[in-house]
Amino acid sequence: MSLILGHRGHSARYLENSMEAFNGALAAGMDGFELDAQPTQDGVSMVLHDDDLARTAAGAGVLRHLKSTELPKLKNGEPLPRLSDALELPARLINVELKGEPGWKQALASVEAAEALDRVLFSSFEHSEILQLWAECHEARCGFLWETEEADELTTEDLENLPESLCFHVPLKAVKRRPEFWKPYAKRLAVWGIKTPAEAQSLGFEPAILITDGL
Repeated sequence: MSLILGHRGHSARYLENSMEAFNGALAAGMDGFELDAQPTQDGVSMVLHDDDLARTAAGAGVLRHLKSTELPKLKNGEPLPRLSDALELPARLINVELKGEPGWKQALASVEAAEALDRVLFSSFEHSEILQLWAECHEARCGFLWETEEADELTTEDLENLPESLCFHVPLKAVKRRPEFWKPYAKRLAVWGIKTPAEAQSLGFEPAILITDGL
């Protein structure tokens, strides 16, 4: 049975990447959540998707240019979460997507300090970030992220040349175009770009992870 992770928390109901959204995902019965992590100027791993804070925070500014003590609150009134805050929640699995490269060192340090390696799956569109993290910590669970067009071009040879423990984070649209291609990799597949888990029922197999906006 697929693990269900809330995309940026329970983003269908709450402000994305907020503690409210993460708690909402768990309260709704999800197994965990996906979040975006990137460092501040002083090297603190914070939870934020965009480089700029303007879309979800009550103030602007590029995160990597600001110190952790200079950050505005989120639009829901919460402080901008640290990765360490989210790791305290009792999620079965937390998918930490690396943003704002290079940021893997700060994210890995937060996860190791929380003794949460067994509950975290790192991923990134910047595959070099993942490979550097993995070289530093072989116990880390890691995955490559692909956009739809990139996933459509992948071949069996491409995937077989990757380490067997690596997860594949692929958008639902790409998986639906080639379900028979992706089916053999079901146990390594994290499918994203889903509004609700019901959208994945037509695949004919169960991916290991579904990353969804809501239930």
